[in-house]
Amino acid sequence: MLPRPPGPALFVALTLAGMLATSGSASAHGVGTSQIHMRVDGPRIEGAWDIHLRDARLALGLDPGLAPEAGWLDLRAHEDSLRALIVRQVALLADSAACPIEITPAPMEWNREQDVVRLHLASKCATAPTRLGIHCDFGFDRDPTYRVYFSVEDARVISAGVLRKDLRSVTIDVRQFHFLSVLFEFVREGAWHIWSGLDHMLFLTALLLPAPLLRTGGAWQPRNALWPTAREVLKVVTSFTLAHTLTLCLSFFGVLVPPARWVESGIALSVFAAAWNNLQPFLPGRAWTMAMTFGLVHGLGFAGALKNLSLPRRAHGLALGAFNLGVELGQLVLVVALLPLLYAASRRRWYPRLVMGAGSLGIAWLALIWFLERGFGIRVAPGR
Repeated sequence: MLPRPPGPALFVALTLAGMLATSGSASAHGVGTSQIHMRVDGPRIEGAWDIHLRDARLALGLDPGLAPEAGWLDLRAHEDSLRALIVRQVALLADSAACPIEITPAPMEWNREQDVVRLHLASKCATAPTRLGIHCDFGFDRDPTYRVYFSVEDARVISAGVLRKDLRSVTIDVRQFHFLSVLFEFVREGAWHIWSGLDHMLFLTALLLPAPLLRTGGAWQPRNALWPTAREVLKVVTSFTLAHTLTLCLSFFGVLVPPARWVESGIALSVFAAAWNNLQPFLPGRAWTMAMTFGLVHGLGFAGALKNLSLPRRAHGLALGAFNLGVELGQLVLVVALLPLLYAASRRRWYPRLVMGAGSLGIAWLALIWFLERGFGIRVAPGR
């Protein structure tokens, strides 16, 4: 039996083909279809083409009405003609330059259950394509309803589509793997995720607001120097980093995958808890504990964002490490920007009430709205 065609895109294509075939046609066979799967690896392109036995015979001008066994035996006798026809009627282009296509010496195969024959294709382009053109004339002239479903797998994604009589050529972008470009891309995505994620930013901000203060006798007092403040910030950031790195890895590799709604609600709850702790301390002087506890939830959120990106097929570990590095750099920029400002402002008598108090109250209120919206679907903010 032939191996199952890879990639979910082909299953969608096959489903559509089945719907078309059963939707009614002048022929008892229904709409003719075939599936091409190709994989681009640098300048090398390899693939397989599954053609319905009847369609292969029809394309060669042979009797399409023979019984499957007899039709297969007769097609084998005309295999050289089928190979030559495909080479003439299928073309690949790498950035508009032709890539010679060949049918590999591997014997033609027949899947009795699906009644399809498979031929293996190969091509070597002059350079690794950034855009791949596919042109096909096979089958369309003898059967105007014929469809060729294709999928192209590269180092990053699987692109899928369909060719038909009035759409015989397509061009798709090819995502090659280059170490430095992938590293830069995912570092940038990690940094952008934390900068554009207001909930992550406010969680860290709420944890950092009390860093330049020390609670003594039920009141907040400024720390006596910058270094104790920096040391408290370092404890918070390190705890957050260790926690979110752990769950980011566990979720990315499928060990821990809770529902996205729980994760987003948990992140909102973490922001509220961090801000409320500044107003009514339930963990005074232990912001690092909260950073570590809720950092586990934020890591799950980071993993969800990473999984939505186009991941390198052969370098998941690199993508994970670079994305996490970007997250660390993003939060480092926030810390470096906030630390001197918070320390300087904390020397003022109004800092505990005006900056930390009013700021934490605003953060807590916004986080509560997020929690109600994410956890219960309650729309609180006007105009939403």
